[in-house]
Formats: sequence, C-alpha cells, structure tokens
Amino acid sequence: MNIPEDKATPNGPLHGIKVLDIGSMVAAPLAAGILADQGAEVIKVETPGIGDLTRYVGATCNGVSSIFQGVNRGKRSIAIDLKSESGVEILHRMVREVDVIIHNFRPGVADRLQADYSTLSAINPELIYVSVSGFGHEGPMAQKAAYDNVVQAFAGVAMSQRDAQTGEPAQYKHLFADKLTAMMASQAITAALLARERGAGGQQVKLSMVDVVTNFMWLDAAGTATFKSDNADPGMQISKDSRLIKFKNGYGQAAPVSDSDFHGWCAAFGVDSSDPRLATVIERLQHEDMVNNVSSQIFERGLNLDADETLAKLDDADVPCARANELHELPANPQMQANKLFVESEHPTAGPIVEPRNPVNFSKTPSGCGFPSVALGANTDAILSELGFDNDEIQRMKECGAVM
Repeated sequence: MNIPEDKATPNGPLHGIKVLDIGSMVAAPLAAGILADQGAEVIKVETPGIGDLTRYVGATCNGVSSIFQGVNRGKRSIAIDLKSESGVEILHRMVREVDVIIHNFRPGVADRLQADYSTLSAINPELIYVSVSGFGHEGPMAQKAAYDNVVQAFAGVAMSQRDAQTGEPAQYKHLFADKLTAMMASQAITAALLARERGAGGQQVKLSMVDVVTNFMWLDAAGTATFKSDNADPGMQISKDSRLIKFKNGYGQAAPVSDSDFHGWCAAFGVDSSDPRLATVIERLQHEDMVNNVSSQIFERGLNLDADETLAKLDDADVPCARANELHELPANPQMQANKLFVESEHPTAGPIVEPRNPVNFSKTPSGCGFPSVALGANTDAILSELGFDNDEIQRMKECGAVM
C-alpha cells in the first residue's frame, strides 16, 4: 500500500512507516495527521455514506471543512463498514501491512468489531496499537461519551480559568483537549516505534483525554495540591490573572518578570516606579498593594496610548511584549513569514488554501505540508487492489454496502 509520490514526504523522519487511522473526529485522527506531516503513509478508514463527522463542521469552502483538511491532509481514504464480515476481512488484511493502528472508540467497541489489541496483535505481532479514550479504559466513567468541552470541565480547565473579578469559570474556546491528546499520542507512537526498533516488539499504547489534560494543567495550575502537607505555601502564581493591556487601537500583552522588566514597563507608560518598596521582586512581593496601584495606573494610561508606539518603547527596554493578533493576521505577519510556518497550496475542491505546516523543523528529514484532504472513499478501489482483492470481489463488496 504505497502512497502516491506526489502526496508523500520522501525525506520525512517517518517515511516508510504505515499507519491505519480508524478513529473519528479529532483526537486520534489528528495524531495520525501529525505522523502524515512527518512522512508516514496514513490510510484513513471512514464509514460509507457519511464518513467522518469533521467533514461537516467548522468553516467550509466548496464543501471542504477546514477542520477536516487540517486533521486529515495527506491521508488516503477508504470507506469500509467495519461491522460487516467483509469489512472485518479488509481490516485484518490491512493490519498485516501496517506499523501502527490508532482509534478513539469507547472501551469495548474495538472488541465487538474484532479490532481489539489481542486480535490484531495476533495477526501482526510487531503492531503498535494505540487506543485513545475519553475518561479512561476502566473505571466508573469509562463508558461515558467524551467530547472536548466535557473533558475540559472534568479535568479542571474551566475552574482554573476563573475570572479574577467575578469568579466565574470559563473554558477554552477551541478543541484544547483533543489537540493536546493528539500531540501526546503522536509522541507516544514515535516512542513505541523507537522501542520496537530496539527490539521491544509491538505493544499496546493507551491514553485518555482526561489524563492528558490533567497532566498538562497540573504543572502550573495545581498550586498547593501538589503537596500533601498542610504547610504548603501557594507562592507567586506564574500564569495567574495575566491581563491584556487595552490601547486606543488594539490590545497587547507584557510580562514584566525581572526587576529591569518591571521598571521598563512602568517607564513605557510614564508611571513612577522609584519608590524603594518597588525596587526588587522581593520588595514587590512584600508590597502587593503598591504593585496593584502601579498596574492600575498602567492599564488606565494604556487606554489613551497607541499600541505600536507603546510596544516599541517596551521593546526598547527589552520588556517581553507583543501585540494581540487575530489569527487571520498571522500569515502576513513579518515574523511568521520569517518562520515560514504558513504554506499555500491548491486544494482540488476548495481551491487555494493557506495553513500552518507542522511546527517542528528537521534539518535532514523535513516534514511536509500542502497536501489535500481527499474525498470520502477516494482510494477505496486502489487500496483494495493493493491488498489482493480482484475487481469482482471489490464490486460484490460495493453492492452489499461493505465498502464505498
């Protein structure tokens, strides 16, 4: 099962690795998509008729979803009814040929589809088998449906984002849990492939969205929960209540962490910081009311200042700062152009598109980008032929609805 050369990344670090993506939505398919960017050959299995639901959500152009494109670019698509006898036969044949299989079924579903680890590893002992769950593979909540916003609430994201004034919790307005899980899963897959290369053989890799998000949040958001002692001191919270500065023509952000940062921050806004009680970070921690007063003056003065002029003053003082950009502004930003993050390409259905490449830069094995997502079942016939099915068999499977 070879991906066409014009769709491959022949120098990518994962070139030659074959991945079977039987997941849906974002968490598992995006993990496979990251591997595709890095050169792996990925076949996406979808349900005949409707396919992956991400084909229909988010912004679209000529029927192509931007979310589906971002998650599934560069993959091949085969439409199989995995509940059918023929579908199971096709899956098992594909498993013989691949290095990795990934899904995000609820616990128990893979067993019913004869796609569980025990069955598939017996077919291919070198298989890296990755299963992503919502709440975990065992336990009282294992069978619960889990979408991104639900996982955020359970794993403490919303409560950690309480508004400083009202105390109201808030959630991230993007697929925070799905994307984090995908990144962790892709890293786990490459680690398992490395272990296999060193002689460990195939293995099962399990991860849950709530585990990934809780692990991610804990570092700087758990506070004293890390310590079992009653004597724990909450100390200075690194990322808590960081306010955007509102200017007369936009928003910006600054991080006056060091002493020079703090005094440069004050000077840029014309606020006096000469009081000895503001001289050092130790003094400022002991005189929080004075720091709050200075901050209030800065935010009030910012309302009447030009964003670019003030940020330039902060830059001159070497204070970490940036303008708050809209996402759509980033492709034209000089820094992002220098980074060469965004790639323009021509999608066969959606037309010209722009999207970020995989952000990791490899000096000898570059990742790819600019590949289109394909129509549902676009590669079904070709993949089945590669698996050894003849034309009559393929036609019979189509007639009974096993494939599309």
